[in-house]
Amino acid sequence: MILTRDPQAWTDLYQYPIQERILPLPAEVRDFVLQVNEATGLDAVPEAVEPAPALHADLRQALRGMPAGVLGLISPLLLGICLGRGLGSSGATDIVVDASDGRILGCVVLLDVDMMAGHTANSWATWKDNLPFAQGAGFALDTTIAAPHDDTRANALQFLLLHEFGHVLTADGNFLPRWWEAMPDTQFSWEFSYLALSWTTDAFGRFVAQARSDFALRDAVDFYGKRQLHGDAIVTAYAGLEGADFASLYGATNPYDDFAECFATYVHVEMLGRPHALRIDLDGEPQAWLEGFWSSPRSNAKRAFMERMLGLDTPVVVAANEALARVAA
Repeated sequence: MILTRDPQAWTDLYQYPIQERILPLPAEVRDFVLQVNEATGLDAVPEAVEPAPALHADLRQALRGMPAGVLGLISPLLLGICLGRGLGSSGATDIVVDASDGRILGCVVLLDVDMMAGHTANSWATWKDNLPFAQGAGFALDTTIAAPHDDTRANALQFLLLHEFGHVLTADGNFLPRWWEAMPDTQFSWEFSYLALSWTTDAFGRFVAQARSDFALRDAVDFYGKRQLHGDAIVTAYAGLEGADFASLYGATNPYDDFAECFATYVHVEMLGRPHALRIDLDGEPQAWLEGFWSSPRSNAKRAFMERMLGLDTPVVVAANEALARVAA
């Protein structure tokens, strides 16, 4: 939660199109991130970054390439996209609150430009998916989220922004608990409709996967910490993921990233028609592939949730999609 004593400076951003709400990391956001980094043991020191013309163009392209319905959902909730370095992760999202009265003004998405530097869509996705695993055992992942002609930094940014926009939607919804509030005293509440699909809580209020959604090593995976698993754990973890109802291994780590990854991959695969495939290599030789979450029955409950949220289950939209499918056939 980012507190501000100048709420109008933030709310004034709503007058601009979403593609124009790109700004350097404000001082109050930088100070908040520094506190978080220190509290979690990260050495990273956040700094504001002025968007260079090339980066600004890539961000605008990433946003323009998103479905209009997605931007329509996000625009009333997103104050801005703040650029910096030393953030501790590629991206992050939090709410901005008026310090005088506790009023939630909206959300900000933070992007670390250094973590995206030099990456295309596939190289960034591959780098991220390898984070939980130590090198040296000969195993590695290769992730594809873009065809060769689309393998650009703009499309890496688009996928990352879609994930963060999933968090933006969470902040405004009632399908997951608010991350900035304490969990209810009760062990579990079925009022959170997305949470109920795959998660419950234990006696201490901690999120745990339901038995039918759990798999080996799921709770040992750590993407941004220091608890890397031995390289051959890649095979065990992804074999388990293939039978679970999570869109990615990152999404299997907690309910909030579960939703954000489902949202990002649904828009990416189902609405934009782009790939999302993982290959496991041993000493550079392909050993196994993982793809097709959204075409598998294991995605049924989450597909229905995404379609309702995006308004894609209305008769008019369904009929239009079926007509397009017949033309394409």
